[in-house]
Amino acid sequence: MPGHSWASSRRRAAGLGLLATLLCTLPAAATDNADIYGRWSLTRLLDSADIAAMPEREARALVGTQVVIAQDRFVIDSRTCRHPSYERSVDDLPRSFREQGHVSSANMGLPDPVTAIDARCTHIYLKAPGRIVVQWDGYYYDAEKLKPIEK
Repeated sequence: MPGHSWASSRRRAAGLGLLATLLCTLPAAATDNADIYGRWSLTRLLDSADIAAMPEREARALVGTQVVIAQDRFVIDSRTCRHPSYERSVDDLPRSFREQGHVSSANMGLPDPVTAIDARCTHIYLKAPGRIVVQWDGYYYDAEKLKPIEK
């Protein structure tokens, strides 16, 4: 059946074209984490879970601290998380914060749905270009990306 082969080839080509279009529309940052890699500054404490791993005084003292997010490590204060996973998911904002963090999402200023990034030792939430929310020991911080150091 020559017609069947031609139609099948057309469908396959159309499917491959659609797949190529979808792959090209994915943001590069979502596939290589370029949107999160770099140096960040914790600018303010947003909120905390009902049960946190450090006293609020220590949590407030972290404001102004630099965070390094790199392919092989996540560094905050003097603590380093080696080999973070940076697994991404898109979650319903209120439900994910209620279920995972036992905290309200109302003060976070995050979009709904939110892109959540599991770094293995913490969670990162995409807020806007150059802005993230970092969860650390039960506290949630606003963070801004710092300019790269000039060489």
